[in-house]
Amino acid sequence: MDKSLVDIFWVLICAVLVFVMQAGFTCLESGLTRSKNSINVAIKNITDFGISTILFWAFGFALMFGTSYGAWTGSTGFFLPLDDGVWPTTFFLFELMFCATSVTIVSGATAERLRFSSYIIVSIIISGLIYPIFGHWAWNGAQNGISSGWLGMRGFVDFAGSTVVHSVGGWVSLATLLIIGPREGRFPKVGVHKKIHGSDLPLSVLGTFLLWLGWLGFNGGSTLALNYNVAGIITNTVLAGSSGSMVTLAVGWMIRRRADPELLMFGSLAGCVAITASVHAVSAMWAIAIGGIGGIMMLGVDYLLEYLHIDDAVGAVSVHLGAGIWGTLAVAIFGKAELLNTGLSRGTQLLIQVIGIGVCFLWVFGTSYMLLRVINRFFPLRVTPENEYIGLNVSEHGATTELLDMFRTMDAQAKTGDMSLRVPVEPFTEVGQIAERYNIVMDALQKATARTEASLEEKEVLLREIHHRVKNNMQVISSLLRLQSRNVRDEQQIEMLKESQNRIKAMALIHEKLYRSKDLANINFNDYIKNLVNDLFLSYKVSTSKVSLKMNIEAVSFGIDTAIPCGLIVNELVSNSLKYAFPKGKDGEIKISLRKIVDLKSDMYELTVSDNGAGIPRDLDIRKTESLGLRLITNLAENQLQGKVELNRNEGTEFQIKFKEAKYKERI
Repeated sequence: MDKSLVDIFWVLICAVLVFVMQAGFTCLESGLTRSKNSINVAIKNITDFGISTILFWAFGFALMFGTSYGAWTGSTGFFLPLDDGVWPTTFFLFELMFCATSVTIVSGATAERLRFSSYIIVSIIISGLIYPIFGHWAWNGAQNGISSGWLGMRGFVDFAGSTVVHSVGGWVSLATLLIIGPREGRFPKVGVHKKIHGSDLPLSVLGTFLLWLGWLGFNGGSTLALNYNVAGIITNTVLAGSSGSMVTLAVGWMIRRRADPELLMFGSLAGCVAITASVHAVSAMWAIAIGGIGGIMMLGVDYLLEYLHIDDAVGAVSVHLGAGIWGTLAVAIFGKAELLNTGLSRGTQLLIQVIGIGVCFLWVFGTSYMLLRVINRFFPLRVTPENEYIGLNVSEHGATTELLDMFRTMDAQAKTGDMSLRVPVEPFTEVGQIAERYNIVMDALQKATARTEASLEEKEVLLREIHHRVKNNMQVISSLLRLQSRNVRDEQQIEMLKESQNRIKAMALIHEKLYRSKDLANINFNDYIKNLVNDLFLSYKVSTSKVSLKMNIEAVSFGIDTAIPCGLIVNELVSNSLKYAFPKGKDGEIKISLRKIVDLKSDMYELTVSDNGAGIPRDLDIRKTESLGLRLITNLAENQLQGKVELNRNEGTEFQIKFKEAKYKERI
């Protein structure tokens, strides 16, 4: 079939425009995925083009456009010599771009979790087998204007590839997604679905414009000649894409209550996909309708995929498969019979279009799913969770970014606590500016930490010295009291000396407990009191089988200003109970509780110490008594804790001390 140089030049120009779609897919997919996977996505787009070129030249073109063998497959043209003239070479180049477009659709859908080697396998299966065979059934003979494939001979019409190109890519994408599953965290077991946002939306918008530009050659060049139909075809493409974007924007705005930029991009592409099958045979009004409905179809498929937990990273299945199916059906619904030139009624045409869609599903989805499922059993298609987490840029290609370097340093710093680590600074980039500021903060933090550590060391030395002196002085006082008690004959004085000696021991014990606490502003009150009371039981040689101890202390920590007087009060009350409340041989119980009073706005606590022993006289006034221990309790509660003491004598004795925590934490 002879072609004029004008026609050849036009088809060459359109081939270049379709090639630009590869750049469009690269920008669209890279922008819609996370930055840790953007390099992987870009590399896959250039890789699949190389694979498609070699395989389509070697035998794909022969299977698709070679002399038909029983209307099922081509039988000539393998390893195409490209020396039969300008037009065969031009036609091969133009059709090669279509093959590459169909293959690259899978790249975006499966982004962020498919091994690079697995994607190479998928690209080989599509470009070397699936696409050429189905293309033969629908388009063989197009170079001569005479259909030779069995679908084409029955009247199946797909002018520029709504099904042959876009649905093929969509069906393979769906099969692959069902095998590899969703990205980690996309569909949590509990809670709402998590939207994974892309890294660069403006880049995706640029990709959409490049795809739209390429579509003008995609549809305009499918005439295979520069004739009077080209202008209408290109115009219909623009109208359908615009209609798809506006309808999807409006419908999505009503559903999601916001203008979603992704729907705007996907809608325009869905409109272009939908019009591709019938762009040569419909009026401008129907082109707008087809594009708008294509956008709605895309939106519906998108919601269906999410409902089924199928994770399409860039909306490829909803755009290319959903809108592609609708566009193929629209041929019979809106196409002008005289331009379709199949000789079929509208109903029969619709039936053959449905058959074409069904055959595409059975051949493309069935074959790809079966082959990939078998391959996946022996060679896992998906990356490991660890590699998915760090990103395919690093795990698949060893590539890195300044952002990843910064995160690695920060992660190492968090794990090791090494304040000397610094983030690499890449000049003249946003991440570099962040890294520089982060390093400045770390410098200041390291200096402040050094000062704090020095101060803490000084405080530790001082505290150790104070502890040593206090401990020695208490031991001296205790020894003097012991010596004095030996020279006294008055029983009352001896008892008072012993009481004083016990209090000195208690203060020494409390001091020892608090010294061993690492944080004097946050002393665990439950552990502190439990250790103190246990030591008292041992000191008084109390049998736990006779006198039991029950403690109900809320999880709370006090500063040392509160812990010391509380410890002295508990020591005094428990000591009195052990000495006086229970006659020898009588069972008993001591209870200690602490709770925060929740019905007050201030931080008030209630400390209760009770026993079920003999009790104290009912006419005793704890504020007027001459008892040194009771006066000590009252003074500690009122003066040190700014609280009050209440005495209950129902069964045994119960002391309630309501107090407010001293502000030691604020002072430090």
